[in-house]
Amino acid sequence: MGCATIPERLPAFDRINRRAYQQRGVLRQFGAASGWLEPGERLAVELVAEAARDAPVLDIGIGGGRTAPLLRQISADYRGIDYTPAMVAVARRRYPDAVFLEMDARKLAFPDDSFALAVFSYNGIDSIDLGGRRQVLQEVFRVLRPGGCFVFSALNRRNAPAAGHWPDWTVFRDAGRSPAGWLRAIARLLVGGLNRLRRARLFRAGLNVAVGQIAAHNFSLVTLFVSLEEQLKELRSAGFSVEAIFAPDGTPVPVDGAQAGDAPWYNYVVRKPG
Repeated sequence: MGCATIPERLPAFDRINRRAYQQRGVLRQFGAASGWLEPGERLAVELVAEAARDAPVLDIGIGGGRTAPLLRQISADYRGIDYTPAMVAVARRRYPDAVFLEMDARKLAFPDDSFALAVFSYNGIDSIDLGGRRQVLQEVFRVLRPGGCFVFSALNRRNAPAAGHWPDWTVFRDAGRSPAGWLRAIARLLVGGLNRLRRARLFRAGLNVAVGQIAAHNFSLVTLFVSLEEQLKELRSAGFSVEAIFAPDGTPVPVDGAQAGDAPWYNYVVRKPG
């Protein structure tokens, strides 16, 4: 499979990432996020919006609820889930009339054929180890109706070395001219470096899959990077047909994977045959 060096199970993923997602700064950032993340995400969802109009919609990895108002424009029959209790609490405060549940995407507590559309945004699927990722695909396939669609984004293996680069000088971009701003930026830079050192033992680099980090949240997360070719293989193995792929800037990517590029991530639109 081109990923023999990557273990199926890495328990550290859950331990590290659940803790990271409950940090005050991360909760504050997710709680303030709104709107589309980038053009590719918007195009991917809009492509299947009419087919899911007024039908049950599942929003996986809601974070602070950024995608809730976007998906509720498609259907009021909406369920949002996240495996982090603190994130669920943030989303509930922002949108008290929406349904948010604490739930792990690897074990969805919904009957078969329940949803017309499932969405897993912001590369959330990359916060789970390789075996868990395949469980998510199997579970989403199970709970989708025949003909239902799954839209998700995932980090690109070919971009992995750049994504985890440190020092991350962008922390000084918003420092301003005040000493306090510079001190905060320096502290973020040092914390990011410390997190890089603490996680380095987990890093792996297979041909099509890598374990590493991204600069977001001061390098506090451990992430998977999967090549376009490998992701297509996993999707087809799970039973999905691939409808469309978009780069972050909205550029369509051939669904056969023949023109894999160096985009930081891809937005996938896949369908359960019906």
